Amino acid sequence: MLKYFKIYFLIIITFLIVFKLTAKNPVRIKDIAIIDGIRENHLMGFGLITGLQGRGDSKGFKLTQKMLQNLALNHGFNISTEDINSKNIAAVLVTTKIGPFARKGDLIDITISSIGDSKSLEGGILLQTALKASDGNTYAAAQGRIIAGSKNQNTQTSATIPDGAIIEREIISNFVNNDKIKIILKYPDFVTANQITEIILTLNKNLKLSAIDPGMIEIILGEEEKKNPVGFIAKLEVLTVTPDYVSTVVIDKKTGVIVMGEDIIIQECSVSTSYAQVKIGSSKSKKNNFEIKSQTVGELVKILNEIGLNNNEIISLIESIHKIGAINAKFILL
Repeated sequence: MLKYFKIYFLIIITFLIVFKLTAKNPVRIKDIAIIDGIRENHLMGFGLITGLQGRGDSKGFKLTQKMLQNLALNHGFNISTEDINSKNIAAVLVTTKIGPFARKGDLIDITISSIGDSKSLEGGILLQTALKASDGNTYAAAQGRIIAGSKNQNTQTSATIPDGAIIEREIISNFVNNDKIKIILKYPDFVTANQITEIILTLNKNLKLSAIDPGMIEIILGEEEKKNPVGFIAKLEVLTVTPDYVSTVVIDKKTGVIVMGEDIIIQECSVSTSYAQVKIGSSKSKKNNFEIKSQTVGELVKILNEIGLNNNEIISLIESIHKIGAINAKFILL
């Protein structure tokens, strides 16, 4: 059952990857681009977990002893590392990410991983931990009872706490700078960038904008847009374009999954293998010597399936045709 689930999951992921590369239907700008300045920020902190019933870090892992010593000192107790002999404590790394418009008091999920020689974090409680960004400032504080991984998955040294941190300081996202907004394409492309500039002008033909490069479009806000930049972006993001794309074929040899754009053109060619000879560009077919009238990869795969070739044979043929340069597409082999 697990085997089939993995194959199904792989098919879905592969489809999503190729869809992003080969989508031909109109899509919203917000689905293929982001506004510069609107992004998540990662936070990190070192913490201590207590209550591990002897499964914590050993005395030989000195960092845990020093962290506990500093904690006790902050609360008015002066102890030495030699006085600490407990194996109920573990040093951990706490990580999370904060959204671009998260507000003070919002709760966020956290992930915890052991950095010592603790055998398990199950049943432990994370003591208050400051979470900092790359600028050195504290933006959230984490604390709470952890949810450790499954023993069967060998993940007892990693854990999570849903809503385990509270935001103490907001990160302001500046998406308007000097009366300009920049749109960043997730998949840079000259044709797509040009389409986006043209469709945005339908909102206001007097807007000043330009495609700086295939991945960035700069918009200078007019007087009306300056009054309500949020409203302007809301209108902009729901505009639709038909992205151009790089023709792509994705093949997973282990599962036999083939994902491709059906309109990928195949040039006339002949391919000979140990089990078949294929000539593309004709309309006749003979046993083990196929002459196929096919112009696209999609048509070829369909015909080969109808003839009775299995996935491994089809994959080998497609690879061979690609190697001689008869398929003008990007190949991804998994």
